[in-house]
Amino acid sequence: MLNRLIIILLCFPSMAFAQQPDDWARLRQYASEIGIEAPCDTPTASCLRSYFTQIVYGKPHVRLGYQGLKEQVDTARIHRLTALFLTGDDWCPLLDSLESHAPTYQQLKAYCIRCLVDDYMADSLTIEQVKSTLNFYRWLNRFPADKRVIVNIPSATLRVVDQEGITRLSSRVIVGKAGTPTPLFNAQITGLVTYPYWNVPRSIAINELLPKIWKNPAGVLAAMNLQIIDGTGAIVSPESVNWSTYTVRTFPYRLRQSTGCDNALGVLKFNVNDPYDIYLHDTNQRTLFTHDKRTLSHGCIRVEKPVELANLMLGKPRFAPSFLTTCQKQAQPKTIAIPKPIPVIVTYNLLDIDDQGAILVYKDVYGWWKLDS
Repeated sequence: MLNRLIIILLCFPSMAFAQQPDDWARLRQYASEIGIEAPCDTPTASCLRSYFTQIVYGKPHVRLGYQGLKEQVDTARIHRLTALFLTGDDWCPLLDSLESHAPTYQQLKAYCIRCLVDDYMADSLTIEQVKSTLNFYRWLNRFPADKRVIVNIPSATLRVVDQEGITRLSSRVIVGKAGTPTPLFNAQITGLVTYPYWNVPRSIAINELLPKIWKNPAGVLAAMNLQIIDGTGAIVSPESVNWSTYTVRTFPYRLRQSTGCDNALGVLKFNVNDPYDIYLHDTNQRTLFTHDKRTLSHGCIRVEKPVELANLMLGKPRFAPSFLTTCQKQAQPKTIAIPKPIPVIVTYNLLDIDDQGAILVYKDVYGWWKLDS
């Protein structure tokens, strides 16, 4: 309601008559308060289309590395909004209908406008953080869906939100270390895998595992449940490898961790069609979710509540909580289709608002805000 009241008060003087000279000033003031600067000095059609598009749909984060989701921008209604403004007709209801009505966006927008006049909000950096997060929520309008998975790196949290912006699941996650950061991207969760193998990335094998294996091949491989896989996908016995023939970097095989509760991916993996080979998954180190610092991975995203997430993806309670601890012996990976792909959006917001309307501020874990500001 507050969101709509702001727009009504903004537009009231120009509702009944042809466009007034101060309409443009009022629009610019409103946009500036929510973090958008005017792209031009006079309200031409081209300028207004760009302006209204930013107000409704935001813009991508400067560090967005990959966009795998198709944008859905209602250009027809943006053109209609522009025409209404230029002719002095009642353009406010259309703008209101296009802007996000998600509770988090409305609450944060009201906070941003208030913080500009409150004495205790003298820290301009915090105000800029509010505006950055507001832009993110506007940008989400480009990707409407019944369910969206949003991962925020600074808070190391995951939320599943519905079409109305209501949070359906909140979960802690573990994201990449500063040295191996999780990139910003959007893509789709395409399916689930129970009891997945962990195919060890070549960089991890060379830099971390093979130096240990070289000292005691059979012992280390057995302790970590690692298999040696050749180019055809067949398992190679450690005893058949002439270890003196190769170095760590010329090792011609790949490593794969066998399935089970000791697997690094746990017992549930969520496939994501991004180009980074990054996915969401369970973990065999669940105690790490109790830590405040959760920038601990090589880039993939470990999920505290994989069963709840899987059931939401599937639209039914297929997995019981005991699935995480009832470990099958020698289980084979099984791919499970979901009714339709689910968007996953990885972002970097230092400031956000929770479901109770409380403002939360997070540490700049990668130093990106400092570099980009």
